[in-house]
Amino acid sequence: MPGLSMPLTSYIQDAELLPLAEKLQRGERLSFEDGMLLYRSPDLTGIAAMAHSVRLARHGRKAYFVTSRRLSYTNVCYTHCQFCAFQAHQEDPKAYVLSVEDIVRELENPENLGVRELHMTAGHHPKLKIDYFESLFRTIKTHFPDIHLKVFTMVEIDFYARNSGISVEEFLDRCIAAGLESCPGGGAEIFDSEIRKQICVGKKDADTWLKVAELCHQKGLPTNCTMLYGHIEEPHHRVDHLLRLRDLQDRTHGFLAYIPLAYQNEDNELSRTHHILPATGTQDLREIAVARLLLDNIDHIKAYWVMITPGLAQIGLSYGADDLDGTIVSEEIAHQAGAKTPPGLSRQEITRLILDAGFEPVERDNLYNTYPVEP
Repeated sequence: MPGLSMPLTSYIQDAELLPLAEKLQRGERLSFEDGMLLYRSPDLTGIAAMAHSVRLARHGRKAYFVTSRRLSYTNVCYTHCQFCAFQAHQEDPKAYVLSVEDIVRELENPENLGVRELHMTAGHHPKLKIDYFESLFRTIKTHFPDIHLKVFTMVEIDFYARNSGISVEEFLDRCIAAGLESCPGGGAEIFDSEIRKQICVGKKDADTWLKVAELCHQKGLPTNCTMLYGHIEEPHHRVDHLLRLRDLQDRTHGFLAYIPLAYQNEDNELSRTHHILPATGTQDLREIAVARLLLDNIDHIKAYWVMITPGLAQIGLSYGADDLDGTIVSEEIAHQAGAKTPPGLSRQEITRLILDAGFEPVERDNLYNTYPVEP
């Protein structure tokens, strides 16, 4: 569906969706009830057409990607997220903490040549404090000045500030001065308090996540935002989550992109204590489309190939997504929870996915500055 050759309403079979299409054409915002309808309607093709019309109006046929590297500085974590297979206790044989020298040596490997963005998230290690991160960021920027530092979920920021005995404001100020340039959007999971009590024991609540994100934005530090779906949540939890993100974006305009994250149902406690079937392809595509329609003030929606497969992410470009994330090189967290996708993709592979789907590949950095795509 690279382009829409007929009027939007021609693609809609569910009459209940027609008022939503009319709202979109008038430039009106969709409501909570509209969001519930988007999850309830069987007309996924009609929903896709609406989302695709919004995507085309914003970005045309451009599809973005970044040459990126994932790196987790530690897997030690005091929280107990039931959906996570990455976390380790300090005494666990698999526990690790990377030194500043370890990370520099890793980034010097030839596979990282041309990386524009270093994406670092990790566990909540009780022995790491602000001095570790200041040293890490300054050293990375000294050795690799062109690499954009995208580090910390909102809950990591809150934890490491408290662990350092300083305010979140001071923690952010010192990290920004040392080289921090943006933050990814993880750690949000699902905002509903009752669901959080069941899936991420020990992790800070939604208000903390939102307050830290707001503070980042006030300090000029852009972030992404996410939602973890496909576990024990219901559609009304998802709509509530998306609208809370939309409300914050109205105030700060600091979210660069939204990424729907599909729960991986292997090798974690949540899948052992609940019977959770893996998300289907239609559910994955619906999440992309609903996000594009409800998040009218967030410019970019990603189809995160790591969690939904490269092929389905490719289709997601016709369901409202305009971004395939990046090359990544070596992803750990989702794969340890059961993701069967490759740990990374090459520039050429991502470019091929985009071209074969009928879109124009555009290489970007984390701030959506764009670069010519190399053949």
